[in-house]
Amino acid sequence: MTRSRSVNRGYWIFTVVAALLVAITAGAYFAEIGPFARNQLEQARRAASLSHTAAAVKLYLAHLDANPKDNAARLELGKLLKPIDASSALKQLQEIPASAAEYPQAIWHIAHVATAGKRDALAEDTLQKLDKVRPNDAGVALSLAELYYRTDRFVEALPWVKRAAHLQSGRAETWLLWAEVLDKLNRSGEMLQPLQEAVKLDPDLYAAHANLCYAFHFSDRLDEAEREAHWCLQRQPEDSAVRRWLAMILRDRGEYNEALDQIRRALASSPTNVECRIVEADLLLFQRDADQAYDLLKPLYPANSNRRDFLGSLARAAAMSGRREESRQYLDEIVQLIEQESTKE
Repeated sequence: MTRSRSVNRGYWIFTVVAALLVAITAGAYFAEIGPFARNQLEQARRAASLSHTAAAVKLYLAHLDANPKDNAARLELGKLLKPIDASSALKQLQEIPASAAEYPQAIWHIAHVATAGKRDALAEDTLQKLDKVRPNDAGVALSLAELYYRTDRFVEALPWVKRAAHLQSGRAETWLLWAEVLDKLNRSGEMLQPLQEAVKLDPDLYAAHANLCYAFHFSDRLDEAEREAHWCLQRQPEDSAVRRWLAMILRDRGEYNEALDQIRRALASSPTNVECRIVEADLLLFQRDADQAYDLLKPLYPANSNRRDFLGSLARAAAMSGRREESRQYLDEIVQLIEQESTKE
């Protein structure tokens, strides 16, 4: 009788302890702090560390179903998804609220995904938000400048590229972008200072030297322009743009034969380059060979009838070769193009 009572008491104690454990575990689970939730997240992190991406994603999603406010885990999942599924990554990252500690990182990753995927509206909006969170971040300023430059919004690009250069003055490519924005704004005379800064920081930056050739020529500093042209052509002799600028430098000095030789060398490597054909035709006009200039340009008219520089050169060649009616026609077309452009503005 005593033994039976002892056995029953043992079962009763075991049952009570088991029930308490179940209750505590279930309560902790539903409170989102229990070992089930924690272990699932740990498993997701371990799977990610082992590059078991598919398994990690499933575990993260299961964890977030039970723990929707775990913004740290959501950020981890967004970062994991970025290289494999940009849309899903954005979906996760955009669920992180502005009040969360993870928000600055989340919008940085959103901006990165949007920029890489050419989702320009989203990239612009996110970068603007990121600038408020990280106002002295040169990368944010540069990203906005590059976005505006790529989408032909040069007026908006200029203050951002200036800001990026001042925040991170040691990056040569940023000064180069500044110069290129100025050129697009028809402010080529201001390009020299940022380009010289770029070359000072990176003496072998080819694009900066090529742009310096152009900027020096624009500023009528022909000796310096020629020096930069030769620097570039020693490294890339097939660069038809630089060789064209060298031909124009020589033309402006009155060295027409040398200039014609350079432009024909440019055309040998780039025979369909219309800018080179325009320079070649103008040089022939200087040598009073208007008929040859006209014969070179006329076949190019159908493909270039919307270019004012081409029409101007063709009009001159037509006039000097005695085709005055044709010349007037091309001049009228230039006026029409100007009117169309002013209407768009």
